[in-house]
Amino acid sequence: MIQKISVIPFSQIIGQERAVHLLKQTIKREKMPHAYLFVGMSGVGKTTTALAMAQALNCEAPENAEGCGCCKPCRQLLGGNFPDVELMEPDGRSIKIEQVRDLERRFAFKPVVGRYRVTVVTPAEAMTEEASNAFLKTLEEPPDGNILVLNATEPSNLLPTIVSRCQKVVFRRILPQVIEEWLIGTKGMDREKAAVLARISDGSLGKALEMETSGFLEKRHAHLLSLARLKRIPPEEAVEWASHFVKEIGKDDRQEEMVALLGLWKTWYRDLLLLKVEGPEGSLINMDLSHELKIAAQPFRVENLVSSLLSIDQAEKDLLRFRNQELVLENTVLRLIANDSGGTIS
Repeated sequence: MIQKISVIPFSQIIGQERAVHLLKQTIKREKMPHAYLFVGMSGVGKTTTALAMAQALNCEAPENAEGCGCCKPCRQLLGGNFPDVELMEPDGRSIKIEQVRDLERRFAFKPVVGRYRVTVVTPAEAMTEEASNAFLKTLEEPPDGNILVLNATEPSNLLPTIVSRCQKVVFRRILPQVIEEWLIGTKGMDREKAAVLARISDGSLGKALEMETSGFLEKRHAHLLSLARLKRIPPEEAVEWASHFVKEIGKDDRQEEMVALLGLWKTWYRDLLLLKVEGPEGSLINMDLSHELKIAAQPFRVENLVSSLLSIDQAEKDLLRFRNQELVLENTVLRLIANDSGGTIS
């Protein structure tokens, strides 16, 4: 399904100065590649930046490669009703070949009103094998007036022939202090809440916002308590818990909830490891739970904590590849039980 979405200009994008500078320089030279590959974790501004680029390219009076915000194309873009900016997302759990063929049919025509039609494919890893092969044909013979932007977390999950035909732009994790100040200044959030969200979001502003609106902070302690309980029950009960947890989540929110849970577990093990190697307490992610962390860290061994972090990393990668979510969590729970030498969360 392709939907129309609104944009913000380059000047409002935070934490991606290098990527923005590169794109603005290319716009100024008026030598735009026909396809980009934006690489980085979810929520760091890849789609936002692609749409800001679309605004700058279609603006009638750009200044320093920035949309003016006043001309008709800019007003349409900012209002979300510009016909030549589109977002292609999964239809269900994947981007299907029918979606790519529909895109190719539109590419047979010139942009409706703008100089460029910008199509953002996100996440590009969601393309099926058939869709990827069909998309490759579009990249081999790009029609004039069209720019494709593929958003990806792991380029290795894409066909090498697709990657080689795109201009790569890397998006970095956003510094916690940058996210914290943005949440305070833009959302009016109190500093303690903003600081916790900035740290547990792992450099993703999008994740921080999602956690705030979904009430994730309120669920956080319960999630960490569940992690402690898993280590005190038989493996078969832990597997049953994992299955029940996944089934309790609505299908529409399942991917996001799973990613959030695993990300939170990773911050806990990371904090335990930091304390175990006597790192600076000021670097704790769950800094408001420092007392509980110190108690929990005592029985652990460093090598077990490292193994647990690697297990969670693998689970996150498996989720990105759209594998069976229930099975991913069950396997992760079993690995954590095997890795952990003990410990409790108060």
